[in-house]
Amino acid sequence: MKVIALGEPMVELNALTPGPLRYVNYFEKHVAGSEVNYCIALSRLGHRCSLIARVGNDEFGKNIIEWLRGTGVETSKIKVDSSSYTAVFFIQRHFPIPYESESFYYRKFSAGSKLSPEDIEEDFVKQADLVHSTGITLAISDTARDAVTKAFATAKRKSFDTNIRLKLWSPEKARETIMRLLKEGVEVLITDKDDAKILVNESEPEKIKKAFMDYCKILVLKMGKEGAAVFKEEESYYIKGYNVPVEDVTGAGDSLGGTFLGLYLNGYSLDKALKYGVAASALNVMIRGDNENIPFLEEIERFIKSIER
Repeated sequence: MKVIALGEPMVELNALTPGPLRYVNYFEKHVAGSEVNYCIALSRLGHRCSLIARVGNDEFGKNIIEWLRGTGVETSKIKVDSSSYTAVFFIQRHFPIPYESESFYYRKFSAGSKLSPEDIEEDFVKQADLVHSTGITLAISDTARDAVTKAFATAKRKSFDTNIRLKLWSPEKARETIMRLLKEGVEVLITDKDDAKILVNESEPEKIKKAFMDYCKILVLKMGKEGAAVFKEEESYYIKGYNVPVEDVTGAGDSLGGTFLGLYLNGYSLDKALKYGVAASALNVMIRGDNENIPFLEEIERFIKSIER
């Protein structure tokens, strides 16, 4: 299927050693961003994904476009903005909480934050089978928020990952903005317990389901190392997480969500699509970087077979 995603691609500088960044001397460069990760996951499952975005006219912007082309993501709608720069962020790993990662953003006034309704070509959006975005894009600027609103108003089908980043906005602003968007309804809503607590003041899966099902047809609840759940009307499926060595958790939720979404569009049952999504997430946390380990279908099947034998 043809999928369009809207969001900000960035360059990630991931610490080669764990601990506080003030003592880290070497970093590894990756292309990153939630919608980038979704597009790569969808591409690896056979879908045609186009990213609507902006990058700076700089080496990092060129890196992003070349990387996406190499992964099969369509880049014709990524504008090169000579008036601003490509955003970067740094990853601190295993400090102060073991097995967790923390992001430090340098993205204010970036080219990606200048995404606007002018970037949304209605005819292009109308021909897509699905349009996807996240709460991160709503948070980076008012114009980016308006771009998502315009694209969603035109889309045939919509998916949305709440992806609240409190370094980008307040809980109150996140709740107000995301819930306003969700009132128009989406087909697939992807969230986690922390976001649900902010948005609907619930943290128990069945209560989260009840609170969100008026806004979507299918709800995916990411639960970290516990696994994930998916809900549709009277259906509920829970998939346990896999016990794997953790290098960096950045991008794991996108790997789960993007893999689930790709297989759902391919006609997989909800429970199987979620099981494969949880496996993709497990593969992702074993390496540094957002998307290098987002798997192809045969790799997911090999992983599951090796774990369950």
